[in-house]
Amino acid sequence: MRAASRTISSTLVGSIVLFSSIASADLGAPVSQATLEEQRGGDDEIVTNIIRITGEVTDNTATEVVTGANNITEGSFANSSGITSVVQNTGANVLIQTATIVNVKFAAP
Repeated sequence: MRAASRTISSTLVGSIVLFSSIASADLGAPVSQATLEEQRGGDDEIVTNIIRITGEVTDNTATEVVTGANNITEGSFANSSGITSVVQNTGANVLIQTATIVNVKFAAP
């Protein structure tokens, strides 16, 4: 069996690389069509998502700390699109953790 050797050309525009040079041999052996069929997203109606976030803030001190207000005013998200996440903190020695899971189910038009 001969090793696959394919290179994707690289184009640089400004500081953005549009395509990378990758030899397919670096990617390992290709997966068969049958294996892909088994791994494809299914029609399951049950989706289980679990986010486990743990954190700890210990042995911290804050003395003579002045905290301010966080204000979200009219128009703050006027030009936003997609999923927006806002985390606000007005304290000291605070551990902030956030996570988002987005499940997308595609349906026939």
